[in-house]
Amino acid sequence: MGNCCSVQIGLENFIIRGLDPIVGHDNYVCKLKQTLPTLSVALQELRALRNDMQREVDPAEQRLLKPFERVQLWLSKAETMITEAEKLNADGPQQMNNLCLGGCASKNCLSSYKFGKKVAKMLKKINDHRSNGAFAKVAESQPAASVVVRPEERPISQESMIEKVWSCIKDKDVGVIGLYGLGGVGKTTLLTQINNKFSTTPNDFDVIIWALVSKHSDVGKIQDRIGGNIGFSDAFWKS
Repeated sequence: MGNCCSVQIGLENFIIRGLDPIVGHDNYVCKLKQTLPTLSVALQELRALRNDMQREVDPAEQRLLKPFERVQLWLSKAETMITEAEKLNADGPQQMNNLCLGGCASKNCLSSYKFGKKVAKMLKKINDHRSNGAFAKVAESQPAASVVVRPEERPISQESMIEKVWSCIKDKDVGVIGLYGLGGVGKTTLLTQINNKFSTTPNDFDVIIWALVSKHSDVGKIQDRIGGNIGFSDAFWKS
């Protein structure tokens, strides 16, 4: 039986070796002892690069910056590769136990051949992906919202005034509209309703900015608020 087994292993190994020239690859079984540990190292490096990039993206998002789509795509692909490579690593010990004759044959040649091929391909994918993971910047400023909707109350008595002011806004010959009256009559409420109307009614304005100007207002702070709404970063705006 031992001789028969030897002949079987030798024949299967011969068949597997014969496959390599046909598909144009090296012998994945013989190289498994080398490629599997190399894959483990590449996986660790890919994880580290993924973690480093995520540590840049997370605070950028907290500052309301928008990650570049190519960065998000890279992270998504890296996550998939890490999952697949971890599965190959987990299956590695069992596949290594199947090797015999110095690692150039296997007790289950077809299984070892397919596994070795997967390892080699995954190693190349990870190395290629790592080389594409160098980004000078990971995020950019998001375009400002056209209008920031504010909390409001809508008294029925204001509807006619809202339409009157809106008609003035649509009039291209009108540059400034003044709302005046005694305290408490509803000027701020009216202005809030007009501000929010921009979010539901088609108009020709790119951005609507709400800037509070008090009696003792600071011009610099007003400018900063306007700059932020337009989308300038603090450093760029101040320079």
